[in-house]
Amino acid sequence: MGMADDLSSRDATALWHPATHFGDLERLPPSTITRAKGVWLFDADGKRILDGIASWWTSIHGHCHPDIVAAIAEQAGRLDHVMFAGFTHPSAVELAERLLKLAPPGYGKVFYADCGSAAIEVALKLSFQSRRQTGEPKRTRFAALHGGYHGETLGALAVSGADDYRGIFAGLLTEPLYLPAPEFRWHEHAMLQTDAGADSEAADQAVALLREHADGLTALVVEPLIQCASKMRMHGVGYYQRIVREAQALGIHVIADEIAVAFGRTGRLFASSWADVTPDLMCLSKGLSGGVLPLSCVLVRQGFEEAFTGSPARSFLHSHTFTGNPIATAAGVASIKLLTEGGGLDALPERIEALARCRRRVAERCAAVVDHRQAGMIAALTVAPAPGQPGPPGGRISLALREAAMAAGVLLRPLHDTIYWMPPYCIDDAALDLLTEVTIEAIESVFPGPKA
Repeated sequence: MGMADDLSSRDATALWHPATHFGDLERLPPSTITRAKGVWLFDADGKRILDGIASWWTSIHGHCHPDIVAAIAEQAGRLDHVMFAGFTHPSAVELAERLLKLAPPGYGKVFYADCGSAAIEVALKLSFQSRRQTGEPKRTRFAALHGGYHGETLGALAVSGADDYRGIFAGLLTEPLYLPAPEFRWHEHAMLQTDAGADSEAADQAVALLREHADGLTALVVEPLIQCASKMRMHGVGYYQRIVREAQALGIHVIADEIAVAFGRTGRLFASSWADVTPDLMCLSKGLSGGVLPLSCVLVRQGFEEAFTGSPARSFLHSHTFTGNPIATAAGVASIKLLTEGGGLDALPERIEALARCRRRVAERCAAVVDHRQAGMIAALTVAPAPGQPGPPGGRISLALREAAMAAGVLLRPLHDTIYWMPPYCIDDAALDLLTEVTIEAIESVFPGPKA
């Protein structure tokens, strides 16, 4: 038995994989990955696999970047971990200082956690507790967008609007006020224009709902510009700017979930910068450590902490064992340096346009592509069978596309009928060509028919 077969057998016996149906494992068992470099994963047989989605949107610089690897090794040899209650250390301080300097103006503190949904939990609790301590106990409810996704811990799930994730647990969750959002399709970066979506019917309805329920709302939770888990739904800079400014004018905190869209994904370091707004609480993770280690944080508006001063009973009693871990924050410092001092952000416009050319190529060649859109280094294509043509058996479009792409050496993980690309920023033209051609082949194998 080879290494891959051995690990596959042991895996099947011992492990439960996330977001995976047990029945699908027979058709598409987990690949055994033994190393990675740049945009490539390598399996036990040495076959390389192009990571077209940055391993769930995290690996912004590519895998095993030498600067991040070196920072981790140096930090691990000097200080591996120390509890963050009553102690501090250089990398946690430096990362916080850099984030506060680079973020939209107005933030004063950084609260560390260990994953994206944990950051959302921190922000929800900060908003809720602050109301109890500032004489606004009736502000207990949260507003969120239809189709939004903020994580799968119960607090984060409670403010998500995607039934696929939320539905079965609804009995355990509070009910937010859901707001509509517009959806940009068939565009060339249109949603990044300053006024995009601002005068939409959805924006008018969202503002009306915020005004109607303002007295009972503590915070609005929103993914800036793109609802990633909701099939990469893009709602526009103008819409985002309008609802943020309206909420803040009504005294409603704004919690920006930038977990998937910060650190260059939209073409700027922070997605909120497109709208020239400073949310009260900004949640960050995924690319925060360069996509290498679990790390998240909440940027907290300057002065927000005043609600927690005074009596010790007013303290924010929220903690994670690995809060501010030295190795994770050292990786974060190295990642930020690569973006801001190593030319990472400067190189993005050219890569964004190269991605756009490839996206258009797929749309032009595949009749099954019924919509395509892009914001920065996030491209999405919606596919559907031609009228009268059958789709894949059981309607499992995502699984069929993923299986076809993996057979050709590319990692894609479509969201049902939406193929998306979120590659590491270091992807070169040759790898983009492979991503493009394999995507075309996968679409044509799942939806056979004449080309457009």
